[in-house]
Amino acid sequence: MKLPLFFLFIWAATFGVAVAQPKPVSAKSQSDYRLQPEDHIVIAVVGEATLNEGTFLGISRKVTSGGTITYPYLGPIKVVNKTPAEVEELIRTLLDKDYIINPQVIVSMKEYRSRRVSVVGEVAKPGVYELPVEQKTDLVQVIAMAGGLTKNASKSKIEVTRNGKIQKFKYDDLGKTGDPDKKYWLEADDHVSIGESIF
Repeated sequence: MKLPLFFLFIWAATFGVAVAQPKPVSAKSQSDYRLQPEDHIVIAVVGEATLNEGTFLGISRKVTSGGTITYPYLGPIKVVNKTPAEVEELIRTLLDKDYIINPQVIVSMKEYRSRRVSVVGEVAKPGVYELPVEQKTDLVQVIAMAGGLTKNASKSKIEVTRNGKIQKFKYDDLGKTGDPDKKYWLEADDHVSIGESIF
């Protein structure tokens, strides 16, 4: 059963299990990052106070569940799965078309959506872990983040619950391939459970 993430945090706080803290994100990873729902971005147009909420800092916008933001003059804009640079170019093009001649648009990340997963069962440090923004994290890596398997762990009883569906894995099979296409990449709100060996 997949528990709501709120209760997992309460559980973590009550029993003293680990909650990993997010790491700082480099400028390079920000430039490569593709926007997701619940991300916050800041959009500034140089020299246009009406588009910067009266300051040079820009307008803060949260990406909706539908993958859009609302921007003055332009209305809803689809930004999901675009990099900040791609959003800059999109807004620049739309503004230049009807409103501002050759606008200078700057888009930066204000806050990333939470990308937490829970790891419970036979690992050294069960708890809730933040997936790094700058790279994908596979199932073997997240088990390592949780301190690795305990001596009582069953390597054939690894389950990941995602959107209410359970997938089962064997630990030894997970480490056999270096092919990225064959790895199991974790996503936000995944729930990883490591079973106990009966022997």
